Amino acid sequence: MSKEKQSLLAACLANSIFGFSFMFSSLAFEIAEPFVLLAVRFSAAFLLLNLIVLTGKVPFSLKGKPVWLLLLMGIFQPILYFFCENYGILYTSTAFSGTMIALIPVVNLVLSSLILGEKATRLQIFCSFLSVFGVILTTAGGNEGGFSWIGFLLLAGAVLSACLYNISSKKASEHFNSLEKTYIQFGLGSVFYLVFMFVKAAGNWDLILTPLASGRFWIAILYLAGLSSVGAFLLLNFSVQYLPLAQTAILANLATVISIAAGILFLHEDFGLRQILGAAIILISVYGVTKPQKVSEDPAGPV
Repeated sequence: MSKEKQSLLAACLANSIFGFSFMFSSLAFEIAEPFVLLAVRFSAAFLLLNLIVLTGKVPFSLKGKPVWLLLLMGIFQPILYFFCENYGILYTSTAFSGTMIALIPVVNLVLSSLILGEKATRLQIFCSFLSVFGVILTTAGGNEGGFSWIGFLLLAGAVLSACLYNISSKKASEHFNSLEKTYIQFGLGSVFYLVFMFVKAAGNWDLILTPLASGRFWIAILYLAGLSSVGAFLLLNFSVQYLPLAQTAILANLATVISIAAGILFLHEDFGLRQILGAAIILISVYGVTKPQKVSEDPAGPV
């Protein structure tokens, strides 16, 4: 199997894992505040990465390499992205936040063209916009909350952070393997969210200790830290080495389809024709972006 096919499979698997993370996050939020979940999640993920490094099975060396690229990656994600996304959702409706996050593939096309000089085909451009429409369909009807400029700016920050993370990860792939990239990412994330947790708790230890005493919370952490953080981000950081960002970015919308399926199957959430159509549109757009292109097809040029 070629590196491109391996990368495509890795990206699909990573975003499928992300899709189930919404369900486990909902389980954890019944017990813990978002800042507690983020602190424990990334600290547990960083601990697991240290255990992987200690085995010596995977090459790991930062000596003589531009570590500042990894620090930049870690600032964009998990620090800025998760902060902006989690708190942006608090100030807006589900429909609005889902639509904003779905803009990532479109913004990614623009930035990857401007910064990396990548070119997208007309089909990829069309499918990127089509996937946004699919996400709008699946999230329409979430009317709780409403529009606020704070929420909009936070979600816009999440979109920009996700795109800049993809670009910095692509650049870092020239010097680092996926373990090295993921290790620094979650090292930064664990430090930031641990400090943030203690500041937010402000001496109210029950906010921290109550979740830590819950078995359900740790079930969620096992998935979110082990699979959704370490596993999925190792796969994602591997995939960007060999795939254009137009593909890796739009594959993120697979998580929307998986999260709908998980909600229906395990949480018995309602679903209807709108969700079915939206999921179908997302899958069609993903196929359009990832299917092999004819050699003779001319790119549309920088967007």
